Amino acid sequence: MRESPPALLSTLLSVSAETADGERAWGGFVEESSAFLLHVARTLGGDHDAVMDRYVFILEALRRDDYRRLRQYASDGRGRFTTWLMVVARRLCLDEYRQRYGRPQGDDASSADGWVERRRLINLVGEELGSTELAGSAEAVPDVALQRSELAALLEVALARLDAGDRLLLRMRFVDDLSVPQIARLLGDGSAFHYYRRLEKILGRLRDSLQAVGVEDSVP
Repeated sequence: MRESPPALLSTLLSVSAETADGERAWGGFVEESSAFLLHVARTLGGDHDAVMDRYVFILEALRRDDYRRLRQYASDGRGRFTTWLMVVARRLCLDEYRQRYGRPQGDDASSADGWVERRRLINLVGEELGSTELAGSAEAVPDVALQRSELAALLEVALARLDAGDRLLLRMRFVDDLSVPQIARLLGDGSAFHYYRRLEKILGRLRDSLQAVGVEDSVP
């Protein structure tokens, strides 16, 4: 569903960046967004200087080319602005990392950036679903490692079918280890109860996806 840009963003994009009004509008946007963007910058770890470097990189990228990225959301953005901004800011953090250290090398460098986080999300969501508890012990099931690998692959497919907003919510809860009230405050578009219910529905859809492909005994 198409959503109108937030009032603060509309104000920012309605004035020239080179004017006093433009400077005030940018200052207001930065003040409103700083806590949110700093949180994103911290999710990649590192010391205070590393976090602040990422934060500054995000702001510079958002302001570059007359707010090109922000104008893109204003013209064709879908969904909540906070969800969109979270995704864009995380990508910019990865851009800053690549710029500083170079792209990781390996057989599949194009997918290396998100591999560790993706595997952690799969493991943590699997634990939440109870799907990492395979029936029987390693002694009773000689190919238990293979079964676990296959189960992880099925869970990864199920996660890939979720929309970006749902995956972001799972990542904030299970990878970033934020409480549901913290998530509600950061995203600012619903109560903690709303996010508890949404997480419950997402996990329910994942459970149904696993059961649809025959994962029964390992899901309580």
